[in-house]
Amino acid sequence: MSDQNKSIYEQRIAEIKQLLENYELDAIIVNHDDEYLSYELNESQERIKYISGFSGSAGYVVITANPKEELNSSGIDVTSSMDAHKYHASKGNAVFVDGRYVVQVKEQISSELFDNYDFSKLSVEDYLSQVLNKNAKIGIDMNCISYKEYLKIKDTLEANNMELVQTNGNLVDKIWFDKPEEVISPIEIFNDEYNGCPSPKKRQEIAQYLRDHELDATVICDPESICWLLNIRGKDRKCLPIINCKMVAYSNEALEWYINQAHFVGDDIEDILQEHVGHVDIFPEERFDEVLDRLCQSSCSVLVDPDSTNAHTMMHLYEGGAKVVEDIGVCLLPKAKKNHIEIAGEYKAHIKDGIAMCRFLSWLDNLTKLDIPVENDEAFTRRVEETTELDLANRALNFRKVEEGFIGLSFDTISALGPNAAMCHYNHETVAEPRALGHDSIYLIDSGAHFNEGTTDITRTILVSPHISDEIRKMYTTVLKSHIALASLIFPSGTSGMQIDAIARRPLWDLGLDYAHGTGHGVGHVLSVHEGPQNISSKRSLVPLEPGMVISCEPGFYKEGEYGIRLENLLVVIPCTKPGMQHMLCFSPLTLVPFDNRLIIKELLSQKEIDYLNNYHQNVNNVIAAAGTSLTEDELNWLNKATATI
Repeated sequence: MSDQNKSIYEQRIAEIKQLLENYELDAIIVNHDDEYLSYELNESQERIKYISGFSGSAGYVVITANPKEELNSSGIDVTSSMDAHKYHASKGNAVFVDGRYVVQVKEQISSELFDNYDFSKLSVEDYLSQVLNKNAKIGIDMNCISYKEYLKIKDTLEANNMELVQTNGNLVDKIWFDKPEEVISPIEIFNDEYNGCPSPKKRQEIAQYLRDHELDATVICDPESICWLLNIRGKDRKCLPIINCKMVAYSNEALEWYINQAHFVGDDIEDILQEHVGHVDIFPEERFDEVLDRLCQSSCSVLVDPDSTNAHTMMHLYEGGAKVVEDIGVCLLPKAKKNHIEIAGEYKAHIKDGIAMCRFLSWLDNLTKLDIPVENDEAFTRRVEETTELDLANRALNFRKVEEGFIGLSFDTISALGPNAAMCHYNHETVAEPRALGHDSIYLIDSGAHFNEGTTDITRTILVSPHISDEIRKMYTTVLKSHIALASLIFPSGTSGMQIDAIARRPLWDLGLDYAHGTGHGVGHVLSVHEGPQNISSKRSLVPLEPGMVISCEPGFYKEGEYGIRLENLLVVIPCTKPGMQHMLCFSPLTLVPFDNRLIIKELLSQKEIDYLNNYHQNVNNVIAAAGTSLTEDELNWLNKATATI
């Protein structure tokens, strides 16, 4: 971080500390999320980035006004299953991240202003319990943290004679005078030809669920669930086609929708919505607390998802006397289990995405021309060095844009060369100078798009140099073995992602290695590219995988300061069709893009793995060649070569 940027964050920390003094607080916790607990944030909600420089999609910042005087010498105890030692802490300000960001955070924050920790090894609450004196008061915005996480922090602090209190508004907002304006986009109808289930039918099924469980209502604070329920979309979030709003759904099928009126653009939009959705009672979003009061006063039994509802809303209901039932959101499982129209759409979207990515990879191979000898390394570097990570990301985007029904990217493209790929969620847009081709052996691109028919997410690691080490080829092959192990799995009904996560990790574990992120996340249908409740991870989700669920398979390996490898396909859960195995489940790949055979050490693969890879590549060739009428002769030749049997 430059001295100029450091001084900016130093000033912001000073302003926050002045507010702490004004409000008689000893510290503040700033969570990554906004009031909807969204994964994808617009710039106007990037509070952690504003006060620290860290731009990851999860984390906390802690700023203390009155740390213990002996903090510098005593250190911070960190205990985990992997290690137990002391961190020297000297600042009283810290950024907490998960395993995906342990490299990135060091690049983005000033080590002179902030300590940084992996919160799987040291939690925010344990840190505060060590750095503050007894009876300390810690502020937090309860609108921007889930109820479950709030309770975890609160209980630990109280056990250490400390108090967690609601701040008077969000303290970061009080110093953020040039904050970008909130995005308010027009409501867009998501037609039944794409969603496969009209909104009135979804409403009936949700109401029936509430009646079956003797519930009067459910509070929904997750905009993705509301957009799914109403079959609408929007552009309130970058890369996430939703409308920010909240809702209460009742057991008699009534809906109360709390939304900014500026979303209703067009004279006939409410009539169109009436025809599309049925009658809905619409209220300004700022009146949402009023319906919470009514639910309390009527002593309604209300289902609320503590993972997707902020602490302010939950506490309002509990303290007001509502009969709260905590459970998974009523829309989450129906949304995750795609119907046959949605699945058919996903296949169509992945054909389009496959064509675009095959054209991109063909273009990249033509640029590097690795099959043509060069005079020397300098000559190769001169030929490609004007092409940067930014250029590569834009080229991939342009190939997607020309496909019919393209809506936009499903997340910020991770375009990473060499050591940048060792940062799992590296973003070339946050660095002063994106890295250029010509200096690294491999290139990692993790990208995806929303099309009218579905959402894509794919990662490929590609050879971009005449030279490749045996180590990188070995690690690429190992990651491929991990991918195939999971993608080819047959498993019984009732199996959760947590139960099968180790299967993907086994090839890496055999080498004493691992990766710090989950193996797979759920993917929405023209909604969030990171969808729950299903995932494949060692840390959470006992939700069984069911037919129709779409999930990623993305094992990886990262060597800090040198390179990163990740191989990702999207898979859909389907009933197994093998003879005698129809009672089991398996995965069908949606993604249709070749892996880079040039990086494979064939001798490390079993015959079963070779057969899987060859069959996958044959299917990619058959589908893309038949559907890709826009492919040139050179691109078809590239496809044939890239999918050749090994």
